[in-house]
Amino acid sequence: MKFLKNLLINTLIFLLVFAGGVLVAWHFIQGDIIPYFTHVPIDVEAFEENYQASIEDAIFDPETVSMAEAFEWLEHINILDDLNPIGELILPSINITLPIFLGVGEPNISVGAGTVVPDIVMGEGNYVLASHWSPTPGMLFRELDQIQVGDILILRNADYVFIYETIIGDNYIIEPYRWDITEYVEGKTYLTLFTCTPDGTQRVKVRGELVEKVSVEEIAAMLASGEDNLTSNSAMNTLVDNFDLDEIVEAFEVLNADAPNFPIVGFVVLFGAPALLAIAVVWISSNGFKKKGK
Repeated sequence: MKFLKNLLINTLIFLLVFAGGVLVAWHFIQGDIIPYFTHVPIDVEAFEENYQASIEDAIFDPETVSMAEAFEWLEHINILDDLNPIGELILPSINITLPIFLGVGEPNISVGAGTVVPDIVMGEGNYVLASHWSPTPGMLFRELDQIQVGDILILRNADYVFIYETIIGDNYIIEPYRWDITEYVEGKTYLTLFTCTPDGTQRVKVRGELVEKVSVEEIAAMLASGEDNLTSNSAMNTLVDNFDLDEIVEAFEVLNADAPNFPIVGFVVLFGAPALLAIAVVWISSNGFKKKGK
């Protein structure tokens, strides 16, 4: 009877310590694990085909943009291979790369960024994208408010890379129903990004103005021949004059990034460390009970 009692106590101690350890570990390593399970395969050659396949079911309701639930991404991991990216968004200053989808329905804005306005064309007019504010650091548009004036914002489709510069006075908190941010501005070529604030009561908006359009083939040729060739290419003069060259090269190299490796270290930390801690606590408590019994 005493053995069963001790076994029950030790089991409860183990489970409590293990569960607590997993929760604490998750707080620190979720940014390593979630990207692996939410990675959307990118096929550049399929961008146009994906666009046509998405038109019928696309949702263009900006009011759907809100704060993502902590584990909302779990609802979508079984359909990621079936999603249809139409481009890529790269925000080098906050180290974010996201697939772009047609429309802002779920799961588009839970794993990427969605177009808010029907019939907008990348690199023309006011290209508006939205995504959820994520509770996980480094995911979706969580750090959108950290983008500074002068930072570069990059779009790409199958043929071109479009580089925008964040402009003065257009990185700020706005009221939730300021839909004028989606409107075309005469004579301007903008990229507008927005998400909700953490409390969901307002919006964070970032806007960039187009400074350069470069063909994907041109970029591939420049990277193949080395970084020095970037500075001698006329299409890159604006970028080289105004931005950090290393940042530009790094952003270009992110295009078509491979899927993240399986986060072995993350899982070891998530489950292994709490298990060892729980075993140690059980061992200490068991020895304590034995000594107390003596």
